[in-house]
Amino acid sequence: MNLNCKNITKQFGKQIAVDNISFSLNEPKIYGLLGRNGAGKTTLLRMIANYIRPTQGEITFEQKPLWENEEAQRQIFLATETSFFPNLKIKELFNWFEQSFPNFDKQQCLNYANQFELDINKTTAKLSTGYRSVMRVVLALSVHTPILMLDEPTLGMDAFHRELFYKLLIQNYAESPSCILLSTHLISEVEGLLENVIIMDHGKILVNQSAEELLRRGYCVSGKISDVDEYCSGKNVIGSNVVGGLKTSAILGERQNCSSSLELSSLSLQQLFVQLVGSENPL
Repeated sequence: MNLNCKNITKQFGKQIAVDNISFSLNEPKIYGLLGRNGAGKTTLLRMIANYIRPTQGEITFEQKPLWENEEAQRQIFLATETSFFPNLKIKELFNWFEQSFPNFDKQQCLNYANQFELDINKTTAKLSTGYRSVMRVVLALSVHTPILMLDEPTLGMDAFHRELFYKLLIQNYAESPSCILLSTHLISEVEGLLENVIIMDHGKILVNQSAEELLRRGYCVSGKISDVDEYCSGKNVIGSNVVGGLKTSAILGERQNCSSSLELSSLSLQQLFVQLVGSENPL
């Protein structure tokens, strides 16, 4: 399995939503696609899903152009906020998926629907926001495509349903590994799931690396302003905060020994994200 995005740009009028980015998905992993509202995440996912075509650049799947590639469309699935056939009953939608995706497991989908207490006799249009998200994830977890993309999958879900989704996602991934691209604002909830992190901002990719390596490189130093400034000299400082005479700076790079007057601490993925999207020089 190999999907390659090469120098892709998507422009809507004068607005550049995705700006000349390149990356590949070529092995089963859970990728986190992170970014603020308007960063270009959903546009990127829609291009990979073959919903819209790049203005420039090319996306290939198994070395063949993705656009209007029917075989590729059966190997890539995007679960996003857009409803599927809102006037169909959910059980009828399951039948449509069974005909459209060769590896779709209808019985598994019915089991998932039962666990989420999803009424399959309702139409999508009659569901609440949370249950529309439930419907999308039970389909996504049952479709078994080599590339699965989840765009804000837990939108509107309550805490119980979110926890159940994460549990089933990990279970499903362990039993049937695939390339999962998970776009979410709930970074603290998914931090333990992610193997690779892609951070977008203003249509560009700021970071694309393993979650473990990114977390290892990110840390904070705290202490008196003058001591912190001296320690940070020549380092890649991605954010700072001053309260009274004390300063805390976030750094991306290798940790170095510090004096006893300073304190070093780790950053969570959410803290790193917040600092990186506000940094002019994140790498």
